[in-house]
Amino acid sequence: MAQSPSLLLYLLILLALGLAWFAGYRSRSVRIPGLKRNPPQDYFVGLNFLLNDEQEDAIDVFINALDVSSDTLATHLALCTLLRRRGEVDRSISHLQQLLQHPFSSRELSEIKLQLVRGFIAAGLLDRAEKLLDELINGPPAIREMALSLAINVFQKEKDWQRGLAAIMDLLKICPAHLKQDLQLQASHFYCELAELALKQNDLDAARMKLKLAMQTCRHNVRIYLMLGRLESRAGAAKDAVRAFMKVGQFDPAFMHEAAEELRNNLLEGEVDKNVTIFMAEEETGTPDSRAILDNVAGIAQQLGEEEALKSLLPQLRKRPSLSLLAHSMSLALKSDIKLQTGVLQLAANLLTQHLQNSPHYRCESCGFELKSLHWLCPGCSRWGMIKPLEDRISYHHDDLTTPS
Repeated sequence: MAQSPSLLLYLLILLALGLAWFAGYRSRSVRIPGLKRNPPQDYFVGLNFLLNDEQEDAIDVFINALDVSSDTLATHLALCTLLRRRGEVDRSISHLQQLLQHPFSSRELSEIKLQLVRGFIAAGLLDRAEKLLDELINGPPAIREMALSLAINVFQKEKDWQRGLAAIMDLLKICPAHLKQDLQLQASHFYCELAELALKQNDLDAARMKLKLAMQTCRHNVRIYLMLGRLESRAGAAKDAVRAFMKVGQFDPAFMHEAAEELRNNLLEGEVDKNVTIFMAEEETGTPDSRAILDNVAGIAQQLGEEEALKSLLPQLRKRPSLSLLAHSMSLALKSDIKLQTGVLQLAANLLTQHLQNSPHYRCESCGFELKSLHWLCPGCSRWGMIKPLEDRISYHHDDLTTPS
């Protein structure tokens, strides 16, 4: 049976210290700093607890086997991290507070406090985390960087977007270049949150200003343009709303579906040419996904009728086949002439045949690994006899299957 990741971590740490203890035990002339008396015995007691799945006792033995000193601080901090990740946050916090009572250097005390902040955050004690962070933010650059990162996390949990932005701006001044893009994206979302608050108070000017700041911080955040489009639509500026919504497709076509209905409404209100109404979204998004295509088709059906909608959908179905496009094509075909119905049925048969040929026919009942051909030994989990044939049944509710009149 495969070991869990946390158990493997325990084993690796214990084995590493066990080897160190064994080396010291063999040499006898060199004593490893920080180890209390009879460490090999403590090691094997702890390992025995671990192998019997008594992890809590194993950690206790392991902590007691180590003295508290600069040489062992990293190990104590690693143990506190393991306790926190196992959900034993109170024990982690308690041990860290005990470590603070020892005469460590200011840098070492700062490292303990950083771990303590993480424990307070995990426990939901955000006010206590803030107090410690106020001390650490004024520390040396490496400590300041980690403290600001944790402070952003705290302010985000508290939904204190303004203080979060201040912390991000401070961190942007000192962080490595590869972190800047993610921080700028996070800052733009904080500005969007402030814009949401302004919109709730019906302050459109304040919301527009916050969105402008978000755009200056991270231009490619599609949330900005979705919000700006809705804001301008609410203000009655249909053409400005259309421009904002079209930016969504420009920066991330996958989100065009979120803007489609409001885009269509504002295109109509803005008295844009019908052909532009129908095809603008596709041209701007480049390669639209199925939802964007269906949104365009809905617009065509609304203006030109369902048969024209089907005619525009069939080329898209051939270029970008998907089950959702196929289902909608067949639904529209029911209301069209016989020639169109025959074409749709033939295309549907071809697409479904290809889909079945390319789909997996077998699945491992142990790990879920899927295969097209039968293997007796699973390539995923290396277990024998677990590969079973897949049925090509479709999940449905009986009430959903209605016969057209």
